[in-house]
Amino acid sequence: MTVARLVVAASGLRGSLGLLVTARARERGHDVTELTDLDDRESVRDAITGADAVVVIPRRGNAWRHAHGAVVTIAEVADEVGATPHLVLLSSFATGHGPMHPLNRTDPALLPGRAAAEDEMRNGHLPYTVVRPVWFSSDPAGSHALTFSQDPRTDGMIAREDLAATLVAAVEHPAARGTTFGLYNEPGPPLADWGAAFARLRQDEGAGPGGVGAGGADRAPVSHPGGMTT
Repeated sequence: MTVARLVVAASGLRGSLGLLVTARARERGHDVTELTDLDDRESVRDAITGADAVVVIPRRGNAWRHAHGAVVTIAEVADEVGATPHLVLLSSFATGHGPMHPLNRTDPALLPGRAAAEDEMRNGHLPYTVVRPVWFSSDPAGSHALTFSQDPRTDGMIAREDLAATLVAAVEHPAARGTTFGLYNEPGPPLADWGAAFARLRQDEGAGPGGVGAGGADRAPVSHPGGMTT
């Protein structure tokens, strides 16, 4: 495994998934920087200069600001400093279900904001991975099997610890680049071969070599898994 300089970009890390991702990444030997203020471009600049990967965990609330806006800011600052980090975006399984899912009806901006954040990744010029977890549980890490799915209607439960492990594993395994997938727990032994699990995923339509977005591959915007177009 190659040690990465990894940025965990999550507003309000205390008690959040960001803390679990940070702990997991450090256990794996990565050099981790915590970025908690995504509205401060200087903080973003300092954090991502020289970074190999950025795990983006949007805070709850306005998805246009906290999901789409965060991706735009990171991509713009990466351009300014000449960085090309692998972006790993935490999205939501509800994005694939479209406007009829109850979660998407709680806030009219939630679905379009999240979908725009995903599209920003796919149509950008940086390597990326979009992860769509299902409902969270507090089960211990490795208590169940872990299944990756590219069915946009994926549903189920996922342990926060397993999700954190997946976000870090996506940084470590090149096969995760250029993909969008959901994941959930089911009965069975814990995942033993992360590389094989990522290798079974199909790349998003239009993803360039190395999982770079369509913009980096000099291609027009493309459709993507998710059951909707934005």
